Amino acid sequence: MDFVREELQIIVKNLHELKDNYTSEFAKCPPGNLLNNRNLGTPHYYHSYYDQNGDWKRIYLSNGDPMIGTLARKEYLKLSLPAIQKNIKLLEGVLAHYVSLDSQDIIQMARRAYRLLPDQCFFTGQHENELWKTVENLEALTDELIEYRCDSHRDWANADYPKNTYPFRNLQLTSFGLRVRSRGEIVIAEVAHSLGIPFRYDQNIVLDDGSTISPDFSFEDSYYEEFYIEYCGMMDDPDYVRRHMIKRSRFEQSGINEWNNIRYIYSRDDSLNATEVRHILLDWVVPKL
Repeated sequence: MDFVREELQIIVKNLHELKDNYTSEFAKCPPGNLLNNRNLGTPHYYHSYYDQNGDWKRIYLSNGDPMIGTLARKEYLKLSLPAIQKNIKLLEGVLAHYVSLDSQDIIQMARRAYRLLPDQCFFTGQHENELWKTVENLEALTDELIEYRCDSHRDWANADYPKNTYPFRNLQLTSFGLRVRSRGEIVIAEVAHSLGIPFRYDQNIVLDDGSTISPDFSFEDSYYEEFYIEYCGMMDDPDYVRRHMIKRSRFEQSGINEWNNIRYIYSRDDSLNATEVRHILLDWVVPKL
């Protein structure tokens, strides 16, 4: 297995899904942009747009108006989409010209006389032995580092915390006895549990406006601040997408923003790949612990 190619393919696949999700979300955004001016140092915001008759409108937005966050999100999507497309094009170009380092692919490039030899003839050199020894040492070191980082958060994860009391519709039970709300959440919980990462499931948190909301998975970072993963498993359902965008807007109005202190995992038909989840946990969650 050529792991470099596999990782690149996963990244490209994720970027395509992100582009599709952002494009769909952008299409649902209201027309216009956000304007502001300052009066005695205080910013005042306006929604600027052209109505159906082509007349320009400017509507004052009071502090806390959800439209401010909606238009900010629209601008974020607008700036993100060209960057995502540029990265897709770049990485697809790399994949198109990438030469596999998989051992079987290398051997198949040899002349027939060599291809007839048993595989062990090609792997007797000291360099390969030292390489695999280094890989094994790195994997052991990584496991120890994860375990060390996770130990400091176990008391937090095991303590009592306010939970979402919304009724469970179906029985979705993990191998370690945690009841969750979807098949995709089972995958996330199982992978986190296998890595030893402490988490809280369906915890109620208080937003800046005093209301409560429940991220799917809560984690604690090295500064004892919480950060989150939100699983969105039915992005092919327009009603579900609408509800998700409302919830996402509530997060963002309280400073809970993607890639900073929350990560969204999107899926269709409640299907999720454990390899991709492991990649997210190791690359985004573990470094914060």
